[in-house]
Amino acid sequence: MKSKVKELIIILVAVLLTACGKKTVSPDTPYVIEGELTGVRDSVVIRLSVSDTGGSTRIATDTIINGKFRFENVMQEPEQNKLSLMVIDPDFPPMLCRLYTAPGAHIKIKGNGTHLVTWDVQSDVPEQIEYNKLTDFARDEYDEVQALQIELSKKRSELFAIDRVAQPELYNTIRDEYNELVKRNNELNAIIEQKKVEQMKKMQPSAPWFQQLYAMALSAGSEDDYPYREDAIALYQSMSEEMKQSTKGKEIYANLFPPKSVVEGDATPDADFFDLDGNLHHLSEFKGKYMLLDFWSIGCGYCIVALPEMKQMHEQYADRLAIVSLNVDNDARWRRASKEHEITWNNWNEGKGMGGLSVNYRVSGIPHYVLLNPEGIVERQIVGYEEGMFQTLFTELFDGK
Repeated sequence: MKSKVKELIIILVAVLLTACGKKTVSPDTPYVIEGELTGVRDSVVIRLSVSDTGGSTRIATDTIINGKFRFENVMQEPEQNKLSLMVIDPDFPPMLCRLYTAPGAHIKIKGNGTHLVTWDVQSDVPEQIEYNKLTDFARDEYDEVQALQIELSKKRSELFAIDRVAQPELYNTIRDEYNELVKRNNELNAIIEQKKVEQMKKMQPSAPWFQQLYAMALSAGSEDDYPYREDAIALYQSMSEEMKQSTKGKEIYANLFPPKSVVEGDATPDADFFDLDGNLHHLSEFKGKYMLLDFWSIGCGYCIVALPEMKQMHEQYADRLAIVSLNVDNDARWRRASKEHEITWNNWNEGKGMGGLSVNYRVSGIPHYVLLNPEGIVERQIVGYEEGMFQTLFTELFDGK
């Protein structure tokens, strides 16, 4: 009996010593990102952004001097642990260095040259370790893709600078070179995705694994000939029930097993939507008016840029047009976005992220707009936003009649 008591005391002391030795990290403990690079000229500005549903939001910038940069920041929300680094410069590819962080994390980045996707990210954050497993196996392909992206940017600039009428031969030569680069880029991306799928089959589900499957599901939901649909379904089936029942899990399911797609000439499906006060709404409320459905997110820059023009259309054509903005963020982010941006028209959320009505319209990127006629029939779908496009659209629709 004495020996058992002694054994228990030893175990208890060991547990207490371990607990005392642990460093307590509060949610507002800053994380630090430090970069040490070679082969990068001074004065290049590097951007740190947080990844969102519809894109990313810049949170800080730094200037690279003597190959070094540094960020120190506090996570605003627990789920905003996915970051990215980007440089807008001709010497850099228009791509991202993906990062995962946590309160108190110290992330070290080393690299030689401007190929930021394949910079070496040293971190103890579990998600980063898993993410590195998904990218390290295809470093050669990623390096070639980055070089191609830099060359493609240069070729695009050359094409824009050439007078197509005055110099048709030169234009055609550069255009053909550009198309060859695009072809090789697509071949490499196909190889990378294939390698990712094979790697995912060997890994346990994690946040980066989950995010990659989500990207695969979006492709499966928007592309009829997506080659990895069955692989994505098998990976989904391997997930725990808890992961399947999460919002992201439901979005994955909705895209892997989508309802019949809605195209121009079809009647729009309806669903249960809620406003900021929790009131239930349906699209059928506006039958008899033209409707513009706006799938948007706080992290989608062009979604936000479009809001002033949308407000103008709402005020100008309120008697004939109902604008319905359908947010795909979670409740907290939707409320924050609605507070930051004055939305005076219908601002609803289905609570299903990108797994609700957006699946019916095969929305793979936002902003995505759907124009419905007074009978609720789809007349047009528009992906992306350009300044003045709503004014042109509704002037032709209403004032042209």
